[in-house]
Amino acid sequence: MHSHQFLVAKEDYKLIGFGRIRRHNGCDEFCSLGVLESQRFNGIAKLLIEARIKIATQPIYLVCIIPDYFKKLGFVVVEEYPPEMADKLQYCTSELVVPEEYVVMKYQNNKELK
Repeated sequence: MHSHQFLVAKEDYKLIGFGRIRRHNGCDEFCSLGVLESQRFNGIAKLLIEARIKIATQPIYLVCIIPDYFKKLGFVVVEEYPPEMADKLQYCTSELVVPEEYVVMKYQNNKELK
């Protein structure tokens, strides 16, 4: 992990949220997103995602268990994706076991990123 990979949200100089972007050859991966529980449902995660989308120069992918949230922001579930995302999906399903199903999603709202 490198500090330049993170976007942060602060309030009164206190960290309240973060989003991590990993740059791969040919795609970007939105790979971590977190907001303090006391600050959730205030649009902070959405702002972090939108800020990253604005500066993207290549397609953005993510692996998640909450696709309905990301669909509202312009992501779609995809069956074809770069090898780096296949590796991430494999890691999540084998090492980060949860009852929900992991899916790979791609940001589709910006024609330049398709």
